[in-house]
Amino acid sequence: MSRVGADMTPSVARCVLAMTSMVSLALGCGGGGGAGVDAPGLDAPCAAAEPVRDVPYQALPGVAPALQALDLYPPCASGAAPVVIWVHGGAWAVGDKANGMTDKIALFNQAGYLLVSVNYRLSPDDDRLEPGRVRHPDHVEDVAAAIAWVADHAASYGGDRSRLAILGHSAGAHLVALVATDGQYLAVHGRSPALLRAVGSFDTEAYDIPRTMATAAPRQATILENAFGDDPGVWRQASPHHQLVDGRPAPPFLLVRRGDAERAATEQAFHDRLLAVGGDSTIIDASSLTHEEVNDHIGAPGDAVMTAPILTFLAAHLE
Repeated sequence: MSRVGADMTPSVARCVLAMTSMVSLALGCGGGGGAGVDAPGLDAPCAAAEPVRDVPYQALPGVAPALQALDLYPPCASGAAPVVIWVHGGAWAVGDKANGMTDKIALFNQAGYLLVSVNYRLSPDDDRLEPGRVRHPDHVEDVAAAIAWVADHAASYGGDRSRLAILGHSAGAHLVALVATDGQYLAVHGRSPALLRAVGSFDTEAYDIPRTMATAAPRQATILENAFGDDPGVWRQASPHHQLVDGRPAPPFLLVRRGDAERAATEQAFHDRLLAVGGDSTIIDASSLTHEEVNDHIGAPGDAVMTAPILTFLAAHLE
């Protein structure tokens, strides 16, 4: 599969149409600004439940509690809801689970999903080669712990752990791809990547870290060394592309392709490799967007690139 919607069944198409209509009303994107507009056959947007913030999913000694916590945004729908986990970006060094969430909360709640946004340990942007500092695999180990916590506790917040997706942008895109392609991280918690029904990995250069490092500009190389050190063996082990094995398909993926020729080629190569091992991967042409806009456009009023493909993808795999 190379384009979202190419193989949608009629039932999935109807579901996506309904969700997109609901989101348009909720975000004020309808023809009348959203006020007083009723869509035939759809309930008016309802108020979501109160969010539950700063819930610890793990408590390692010496780690600030805020770095191993998550926020939950229950949907307005009744019954067990599919679950979407969001992993923020920030070069593995900065960022927070609360950043840039307003449009995402509206989007996923109105679509009927329980949204969970997670924090993870961050690599300080100095002394990048100092022994004992936070670096890979600390970040992905935290993401795996958060996934396991959500699987264990989703029902308490109205979620259905059998319908679980994970999405991330930038560094978060790398982390969700790695936890979905290398089973060792979830295995620590008695889980496997098969738990993930859908994975959205949105714009990262770290699918194949050795390839990226071979042509990296100094600032780019510093960012990667800050998170992964200077051992090429570790770079390979931390690269989702190199965890894919023939005959062992990963969960379904949604990717984006954008940026300069090398970046786009790296993203395309990961997509092609997912298909080659027998998996399911769809790629969004986001060439019109900057790196930051890929994130900012998710659920944003007027977006014509990211939102609809994401809803289509989730409906196909979670409904």
